[in-house]
Amino acid sequence: MNPDALELAFLYEISSLTWTGSEVDFFDEIVEKAVRLSGAQRVALALYADTGKATCYTWGFGQNKGRVPKGQLKQNQPSGNVYFKELGSPPLGALYLEKNENFSDDERRLLDVFSGRLSNILQLHHWMEKSERLRERFRLVLENTPMVGVLSFDRQGMILHYNREAQQIFGWDVPPKSREWLVQIKPAADFQKFVAQVWETGQVVDPGEWQIQTPKGASRWVLLTLIPVKQGKKVEEVFCMVIDITERKQMEEELKRLSIFDSLTGLYNRNHFEQKIRQLDKDGVRPVSVIVCDVDGLKLVNDCLGHRQGDELLKQAATLIREVFPKEEAFRVGGDEFAVVLPEKNRESALEARSALMAAQEKYNKDHTVIPLSISVGVGVAESSRKSVYEAYKQADDEMYRDKLQRCAKGGYDIGRSLLASLFRKDPGMEGHVTRVKKLAWRLGKAAGLSADEIDKLLLLAEVHDIGKVGLPDRILRQDEPLAKEEEEEVKRHCEVGYRIARCSTELAPVAEPILQHHEWWNGQGYPQGLRGEEIHLHSRILAIVDAYDAMTSNRPGRKAMPREKAMSELKQRAGTQFDPYLVEVFLKLLQETS
Repeated sequence: MNPDALELAFLYEISSLTWTGSEVDFFDEIVEKAVRLSGAQRVALALYADTGKATCYTWGFGQNKGRVPKGQLKQNQPSGNVYFKELGSPPLGALYLEKNENFSDDERRLLDVFSGRLSNILQLHHWMEKSERLRERFRLVLENTPMVGVLSFDRQGMILHYNREAQQIFGWDVPPKSREWLVQIKPAADFQKFVAQVWETGQVVDPGEWQIQTPKGASRWVLLTLIPVKQGKKVEEVFCMVIDITERKQMEEELKRLSIFDSLTGLYNRNHFEQKIRQLDKDGVRPVSVIVCDVDGLKLVNDCLGHRQGDELLKQAATLIREVFPKEEAFRVGGDEFAVVLPEKNRESALEARSALMAAQEKYNKDHTVIPLSISVGVGVAESSRKSVYEAYKQADDEMYRDKLQRCAKGGYDIGRSLLASLFRKDPGMEGHVTRVKKLAWRLGKAAGLSADEIDKLLLLAEVHDIGKVGLPDRILRQDEPLAKEEEEEVKRHCEVGYRIARCSTELAPVAEPILQHHEWWNGQGYPQGLRGEEIHLHSRILAIVDAYDAMTSNRPGRKAMPREKAMSELKQRAGTQFDPYLVEVFLKLLQETS
């Protein structure tokens, strides 16, 4: 459990700790909480009588509820595995906890709070028995009680005493001088009845959860207890004890939300889906249609571009589903699978809904250029009670997988081609660059003696070599100014990203290695692997030359095209360092012949 959750658990547990009727029962409750919350293996509670003698209850010492002198507890203290705290001021008792390992600083801090709560309980108990003699002492202790707000009020609701914690919880700069503070506790009408009941019965009530509205508009949840103080049989005043449990309530709400909703997409989760279809069967609702959707290529996106991009794709799919089905309940029922339940909708209506979803997907892909969204869809219908909604879901799931298989058979979704199209939409100048590089690569590959099959692979490489740039932000792709160092490093990663994309595509897999190596240098100073010479794939060496030539002789953002002769001179100077010297010689000869 993380520290914040542990602290909330401690606060909740100590807030429910009360005097249960006898010293033995009280000790049993302390043992249960100490063992469960701190792992204590020995517990002792010493209670001091007015005469100065101590009754000590023990657990784990080999004798249950035996008597151990107070002095022996103090003597039995190793350096770190014992927690000892005297309770109250002046002491009304002492708490002793021991375990095999040392208590951490956080545990000791929380045990200090626990001890403070025990002190309050003991003091309240003594006060109820001997209120006149202990009233002033009890008031002084309460005013300094940490984490527990305490105030007392008379029958007219006027505040008689309060501590700093109460002032902070209620949000007072100065405590009100009238009964107006009572309406801060919501619902106000219910609390007024609650207070009236305490005055009438004179009985302590169990802690209850209430909301406090501060004068500045903040809202806090508190655990609140009212304790009537009697003079004889008459209630003279009422003590109000409050513990701020706002964080605990927020955590409860979050846990409740997580039990119903998927944290990534915001749709209902699988558990709620199961409850929904069971309820529809129980209520006998018919017909019920179920639409199952699966995001195509999610694993490929995760593997190629990372899980962050995959999560974005899932969130986009969820947003699209919500837009198409604003009045229906939509669920994320698996990693990449969604479902929509359509009560009282027959198959014809469900098919119309399916068509609307496909149209929305097509429109979405026209407006979004980074990663296209492809969804396989299936429909299942429970027309009568003879068929359960779960069977309709399985029917839709099977139909969805058939749709996915048909798409794959027709080549309807290839991650490589889809991402390349996205790159061309993001960077319109890229398509022209690819066309020119392909022509140059064809000429150099033919001059270098490549076979027809190898030239086909070279042309494919020329077309997709920069596909890894699809994940780069638009600001980098179109930036006129020189890139910052961090941005340069981000651009360099496009070789590895492109390699992963190609590995995930049946069509592009043959050029995966050349994509990875197309920025390696002949002298070994390139990236990402630092290969040198003929360790670099021949196709990568060819591409590096024609890619650099086209980059130099074409207009780029922030840079005008270089004259042809100067670009040729640059290639010649870099031969043997950046480029294969033999291929540079062949390429320059081709360019001279063309001239």
